[in-house]
Amino acid sequence: MEHDFSYYRGKRVLITGGLGFLGSNLACALVGHGASVSVYDALLPLYGGNMFNVEPVKDRVEVIIADIRDRARIGKAVAGKDVVFNIAAQTSHVDSMTEPLLDVEMNCAGQINLLEAVRNSAPECRIVYAGSRAQYGKIDRVPVTEDMHGRPTDIYSANKIAGEMYHFVYSSAFGLKFTSLRISNAYGPRHQMKHGKYGVLNWFIRLAIEGKKIKVFGTGAQMRDYHYVDDVTGAFLLAGMKDEALGEAFNLGGPEPVRFVDMVKTIVETAGSGGYEFVPWPADRKAIEVGDFTADTGKISRALGWRPRMELGEGIRRTVDFYRRFGKEYWR
Repeated sequence: MEHDFSYYRGKRVLITGGLGFLGSNLACALVGHGASVSVYDALLPLYGGNMFNVEPVKDRVEVIIADIRDRARIGKAVAGKDVVFNIAAQTSHVDSMTEPLLDVEMNCAGQINLLEAVRNSAPECRIVYAGSRAQYGKIDRVPVTEDMHGRPTDIYSANKIAGEMYHFVYSSAFGLKFTSLRISNAYGPRHQMKHGKYGVLNWFIRLAIEGKKIKVFGTGAQMRDYHYVDDVTGAFLLAGMKDEALGEAFNLGGPEPVRFVDMVKTIVETAGSGGYEFVPWPADRKAIEVGDFTADTGKISRALGWRPRMELGEGIRRTVDFYRRFGKEYWR
């Protein structure tokens, strides 16, 4: 089913983390739907923010280079907005364990800053929070439904739970209009390609394009669901406009679960270069590995009519094509 996004025509929209992977794809889509878009990004090194990400719409978006930890700047940016897509975050599981206080500053204190800004400057606007499958941590069964409670395995996961809970508190205590999307293994164009600390599928695509070997930890038998960024963008758009989304948290996931090693094989076959090898788990990665994870997306399907459309092989093909054309904008 095709959705009508004319709701956004003329709407004033702010996207935090708007020069990153999810934010920039969303910005491009919103411009196409007639929204007045402001992207807010600190452009911190290695975090994925990239001016080239909004190249197709650079003359039609406002770019604000600022950090969500800056109370004055985020307060000014939020004022007068109709919808805020709250995507800015520290997203590395590994870095959250080596620099836990930085993760707290960005994923907890930064979220409070944004929520206070909305409460004081735009209390009628809608907020869509970019949550994560990591919030579930280790779980006892799959697929995972929104009412399941797992055990976070790293600081990032715990702080993403806290960030979502702050939104629930501000919703119940102050009446803010909020929705959370718990995103699982998104991939596609405009992702950072400088390291593999997060977004490993995208990083593997770079390795394959460069003819390098992809390291598969252990047997690679863990099940995952991968969803293409256009599907994620569609979920954001629906969550930002439909009343049925208010006060709710929804899982996002791919069309079907795939073994990790099969995802790697698909990348190598699609790129026509590179290879893979099995290696033992590094201690830091093994400590935070959660095992099988697939999301039950029935709730968002019933409430908002969303479902993932992109099959993994076609999504990887499109992603490989994008980086073969524009890799120089992401490798450096």
